[in-house]
Amino acid sequence: MNKFIVDEDLQVILQNEEDGTSTPIKGGITAQDFEVISTYQKGWLTFAYLRDRQGIWWFNACKNKASLFSKDAEAFRVIDEDYCCDSQYVYLEDQAVPDSDPNSFRLLPDTPYFAQDQRYLYVKSSQHFHLFEDIDTNSVIAHHDYCTDKDHLFHLSSSLRYANGEKDEVRTWLQAHHPDVHGWWHVHYAHSAEGHTQITGNWYETAASIFYRTEWGGTYRREAKGVLNLVRGADRSTFEPLDEQFARDRERVYFQWRTVKGADPDTFQPLGGPFGRDGKHVYYNGYRVDEADARQFVAFAGTEHLGLSKDQQHVYRAEVIRTSQPFGHPDDVLQIIKGADAAMFELITPSGSWAVDANRVYLWGKPNKHIDRASFTHLFDADPQSWAMDQKGLYNANGNRTVKGINGSTFVMLNQYWGKDDRVVFSFVTGGVYKSGDAATFMVTDDIGGAEDALFRYTVEGGTVRKKKR
Repeated sequence: MNKFIVDEDLQVILQNEEDGTSTPIKGGITAQDFEVISTYQKGWLTFAYLRDRQGIWWFNACKNKASLFSKDAEAFRVIDEDYCCDSQYVYLEDQAVPDSDPNSFRLLPDTPYFAQDQRYLYVKSSQHFHLFEDIDTNSVIAHHDYCTDKDHLFHLSSSLRYANGEKDEVRTWLQAHHPDVHGWWHVHYAHSAEGHTQITGNWYETAASIFYRTEWGGTYRREAKGVLNLVRGADRSTFEPLDEQFARDRERVYFQWRTVKGADPDTFQPLGGPFGRDGKHVYYNGYRVDEADARQFVAFAGTEHLGLSKDQQHVYRAEVIRTSQPFGHPDDVLQIIKGADAAMFELITPSGSWAVDANRVYLWGKPNKHIDRASFTHLFDADPQSWAMDQKGLYNANGNRTVKGINGSTFVMLNQYWGKDDRVVFSFVTGGVYKSGDAATFMVTDDIGGAEDALFRYTVEGGTVRKKKR
């Protein structure tokens, strides 16, 4: 067990009670009015909130360092091992949450994962801490790893996601524990989808509300079920679908059932898939792309799920990152591909599996530093396979795989079934190298997979290579 003490030299140190060793604490904390506010044990490490005459400090055991983060010692209070407050902010350890409201902050009951104030839902998972704004904090209820407001259900895994297709998982619990809240589980819910009719495509309506239909839970054994997600705040009298994913009313633009914050409904236009723009900005997946030039922006059709796009200055791709810094929730956000040459960038395959600019090869939009641009050659696509080569080797975009055992400098594609280098035979059908094949004499014999060498005849049957001695 470790404890904080002030030694004879008036230094604050961390002392190990088992072996008596002590370590001075870095960061500048002093002995003047020193006090331990609270400590937390994580494994064998001791973390702590400390105080001296200057204010409140957070001790990070990993760095053996204390950092001063609040001078408001009088109002300071610890909520739990992760959260604390002063009169201005809620803090995650020593990091202030921007625009947080300490007066309304509370930990939600029946869960270790969620807290809230009047603006944010605070979300803790094993991988991320993040804030979530797209929730009605006036009606938020948590139940283990589920969280709901009156209209939408969310589930926490690696991050918080909409889970309206799983409402049956918590409906009974909500009816038993919150029967007085007129949320989606209540018989008198104001936005019930009962009696809905189709407007067009995935857009539906009732006399009072607008919905966006998605499919949920489909597997090869089970058919997906349709889920109607409330488009919260939509003005039914002026609501207008723009395409399969975007719509608008007189005040807002909507991506599926989410509001596109800041988008101008008068000038907004869809660009295909999750792309859109208004008179000033580009949007992807409902989030504004601040760096993009709306006048020059072009999305590559067929690669919308990758986010491949460009303007005159930059090339972009989608990445799952925080939607804002430092605590935004993770989602698909359009990002600049650093170093990409927008003027020279082009797709080699319609799917976006391969692309190039003057100096680099891109695999699914990510620069691949191992592939030689000068000798790069795309061979062919056979969904889901996408084959390419350079002077060093052979590559398959399905799974980002480099084929081991192939000499790129001597490799020759014979047809869409077979290839060879100076030592081995290769099958594009199985993705396998055949060292027993005689590369020197190997040749194709027909256009349906037949081949032969000095020792064997080869056929392709249902994705399997069969060989017989000659």
